[in-house]
Amino acid sequence: MVRSRLTPEWQFRPARTSAARLLAGGALLAAIVTSTGGLANDLPGARPGSTLRISVPRLEGVAADLPVLERLNAQAPKAELPPSGAPKVDAPKVETAGIAPPPAVVTPVIIGDIDEAKIRAFLEPLRAKYRLKPEEVAGFVAAYAARAGKPVFVGESNGSYSLSGKIEALARVLASAGADGLDAHRLTAVLPAVRAGAVAADKRVETELASAFAAFLYARDARGGRIEPARLSGLLTPMLALPAPGEVLEALAGAPESGVGGVLARYNPQHAGYQRLKAELAKLNEPAAPVFTGNVAGGAGAPQPEASLPRGFLAGGPLKLGQADPRVPNLRVRLNLPPGTSNIFDAELREALIAFQRANGLSANGVLTPRTRTALEDSETPVNLAAARADKRALKAMLLVNMERWRWLPPELATRHVLVNIPAYELKLIDNGAVVHSARVIVGKPQTQTPVFSDTFAHIIVNPSWFVPPSIMKNEFLPRLASDPSYAARRGFEVVRTRNGISVRQPPGERNALGYVKFIFPNRHSVYLHDTPNRNLFAAETRPFSHGCVRVEKPFALAEKLLSQSGGFSEAQLKGMVGRGERMIKLADKVGVHLNYFTLEVDESGALHHFRDLYGHDARVKSALAL
Repeated sequence: MVRSRLTPEWQFRPARTSAARLLAGGALLAAIVTSTGGLANDLPGARPGSTLRISVPRLEGVAADLPVLERLNAQAPKAELPPSGAPKVDAPKVETAGIAPPPAVVTPVIIGDIDEAKIRAFLEPLRAKYRLKPEEVAGFVAAYAARAGKPVFVGESNGSYSLSGKIEALARVLASAGADGLDAHRLTAVLPAVRAGAVAADKRVETELASAFAAFLYARDARGGRIEPARLSGLLTPMLALPAPGEVLEALAGAPESGVGGVLARYNPQHAGYQRLKAELAKLNEPAAPVFTGNVAGGAGAPQPEASLPRGFLAGGPLKLGQADPRVPNLRVRLNLPPGTSNIFDAELREALIAFQRANGLSANGVLTPRTRTALEDSETPVNLAAARADKRALKAMLLVNMERWRWLPPELATRHVLVNIPAYELKLIDNGAVVHSARVIVGKPQTQTPVFSDTFAHIIVNPSWFVPPSIMKNEFLPRLASDPSYAARRGFEVVRTRNGISVRQPPGERNALGYVKFIFPNRHSVYLHDTPNRNLFAAETRPFSHGCVRVEKPFALAEKLLSQSGGFSEAQLKGMVGRGERMIKLADKVGVHLNYFTLEVDESGALHHFRDLYGHDARVKSALAL
């Protein structure tokens, strides 16, 4: 039997600072290492958020502010000359057969005046506005050093300088960036003023660097670099795949003028969900033709509905297909349907109700549930997507927010991966682009939110134990144990005394808080997917009930699918392990898992689905994007 160390689902503890001490020649070589919360805990005693400072001895005779290439040469060992008049001593002969000479320190030749000083001087005023990191500035220096200063956008012929057609192609791409939900004005603002023809000799370096920076900025924005998700919330921690300046420049240098658009387009998400949102944005941006409508109920001789519906006009219990109810006429009026001939909740009314639910992020089940009734009684709630689209500004903002979140995913998703959409309370297992399994999920409450990030499944545990976390220990167990020492034992818990107090463990079983299955993907938030003994909660319309972890409906079916390429187990075999102690099963192949937060989705049929902003992330992203 293999046991694993179990972590309570709601311990949102960032890992501690990691640092390495390097000794060379008895001198301490060092750097200042600041906690990022995402590194391994290999520094005993470090506290979250702490800073380790290690002094760096200053190199004698070398100015700290010299450019990188000059500092490298300054630090190179100098040959010592014998004193004047000293006898000449031949160096001993050393056998060198088969030994390669040490590499010489070579300073790349910089031509065209694109040297490090000019690159840094150009980027310095842009650093704060565009949040350029030191490694990105250094990346531009390295990119042009690797090219020996050869420009990408400015050419030279017989002593005169002219712009290549790539600048015009770049300008066209940046001007149309709005089609991908990017800020075209932000991008075109950094382009050079002159974009075609000849360029003055004293402007060639500035023109080259402005073009290079504009191209890099597009690629970085397309990969999600406009905002830093973790600054909006500590539970938004995707690892953005931001490009390096050299990568972008070399791709453009090797592309023809006609290929500039294709090179940059690849930095936008290629995922189907993003592409469908992009298509919806294109439809929204189409010029609207005038639409003339007529109200059927308002025609001559037709029954006229009341100007306003009475307060609480839908008060009562759920309403389903085929049911007779006196609220039906008012419901038809609210959904802009012509009056019916009876009080029967018919198929036409059900379809209209489903359209209302889809437009407003409700479960599209065609049933008048309490949440649907509340939305209907609010006169500001749109009747359907057509009405919702009338407020183009609000819909466009939602599209842009959700397109931005697609940039938080890795550019390449694993062939097999799990997508969990938190606001939709839904899990999907994707295999080669097709959904092979889906399930309802329960996510974190607003006060104990499920984080947003990507990872890879490591293993599955059948019959997991559960250790009571400190918060429940403090608020529930300790007070009850103080008044009733048998409280834990009567509920099936084991109390273990430790040097730091006590630990309470719930052994495997049908009452275990994790159910029978636990899906592990090690992460800084200590969250995972798992079963639950309270399976009745999956029937709820909204399901924010957990302390941060994701509870999965049909966990054995998901486990079977995940293990199918690992020489795995069938659902029946996995259920047969129940009651036989903890068992860890490793996944032989890599299956990605992505905890996402999409409040707007377009399905394969083109239908738009809106989900409630459970944690308020929409407002944070909108503010960061200045929408």
